[in-house]
Amino acid sequence: MVLRLLLAAACTLTLFAHYTWLAPADPAWQPGKTVTLRIGHGHKFPASEEAISVRNLELFVVAPSGARTPIPPKAQSGAVEGAFTVKEAGPHRAAFINDRGIVSRTPNGVRPGGRDKNPNAAQAYRTLRTGVAYLGPAAPAKPLGLEIELTAAFANGVWEVTLLRQGKPVAGTEVEVFLAGAAKAVSAGKTGPNGKVAYKPTGKGAAMFFTEGKDPAPAGSHHDFMNYSTALYVSW
Repeated sequence: MVLRLLLAAACTLTLFAHYTWLAPADPAWQPGKTVTLRIGHGHKFPASEEAISVRNLELFVVAPSGARTPIPPKAQSGAVEGAFTVKEAGPHRAAFINDRGIVSRTPNGVRPGGRDKNPNAAQAYRTLRTGVAYLGPAAPAKPLGLEIELTAAFANGVWEVTLLRQGKPVAGTEVEVFLAGAAKAVSAGKTGPNGKVAYKPTGKGAAMFFTEGKDPAPAGSHHDFMNYSTALYVSW
């Protein structure tokens, strides 16, 4: 039993060994243009190394007016993509939600469902990945309402990034930043009591903010915790 728990814990720690993010594949963003959104996965932002499964994957765009357009995601070579025709001028936001559900680690391997379906589970957990991309000019830091979400506002040469869980700020969480073309991510710092961390980039370009963690499951749940990761793509 002890060995199984140790192996399960090791698997959990390496669950998010890769980054998953959403970014525009097209630099231009103007009314009438059809653009491609790309969900990347790997270590070398913005170059994707692998296409994640489109099962339980939701992709959508929110226009300046608040209109929300679902985008059918399609697995391509090395990434997941979706096409969107711009109808409004101004900053848009795109997002993906990848709720992979609850599974249990049992003596007979990983099984769907929580402890209610797998009473002999050594561990039961839910996995959630989300990502947001600011499209066009830097969008305001208004959240989209995702379960786990990073928002950001750019002013005076500084990105102020906020981590939200169920709309509430999350403190004490490490946020990484990956600049386009950089060899690896660097720390932007830990979120403060207000869920915010400030990052001052040098020059202009594109970046992906990223964080991941493990939250205890709500009381009465049939799983023990939730693994999550969330990313935010910005350009300036």
